[in-house]
Amino acid sequence: MKLHEKIRHIRQNVLKISLKDFHKKLTAIFGDNVLSYYTLCRLEKGHSEVIRIKSLYQICTGLGVSLKELREGTEEEASKIVNIVRASDRVNNTYIYNEKAIAEILSPRSIKFLTMELGLLPGGITKEEEDPVDVNRFEKQIVVLQGEILCHIGSEKHLLRRDDSLSFASNIPHHFENPSKTVKARCIIIQNPKSY
Repeated sequence: MKLHEKIRHIRQNVLKISLKDFHKKLTAIFGDNVLSYYTLCRLEKGHSEVIRIKSLYQICTGLGVSLKELREGTEEEASKIVNIVRASDRVNNTYIYNEKAIAEILSPRSIKFLTMELGLLPGGITKEEEDPVDVNRFEKQIVVLQGEILCHIGSEKHLLRRDDSLSFASNIPHHFENPSKTVKARCIIIQNPKSY
């Protein structure tokens, strides 16, 4: 049974109320902060891949069950793993800065953050980037796997070596450089939220 089917089952067969009456019940509990009737309809019909925790909290409260009880016996409980991407299954999804700086996107499109592996040949350097200034806070984390990477973040420079990591607000202009003349550098970059 899917989560949205269990929500509908409890509402119809345990509470024995219509969707409109259920929404009225939620409105009485949560007032102006209640999820919209339209959202509730979409969630119960399974038209939304991800149900926000705030919405689940409201639904559980209205149904009179805990989140654990709601998930019990559903597919969501059966598998906690959302995505497994094997190296052999990866689509060739590379971003070429130049001949000495190439990134391969590792994360599937279905998740909300971006993970990529950046390879920098000796002397390699990426172009300067900055994520949009928005209501969201854009962040990046870089973890060095091999060699050294010089991170230029605004006016600051930070030299990272293998196993070092650095996090920063990625709406600050930034670029990465391999200062070595002989050794390739590799790192993982995680960006949240995703921005291309």
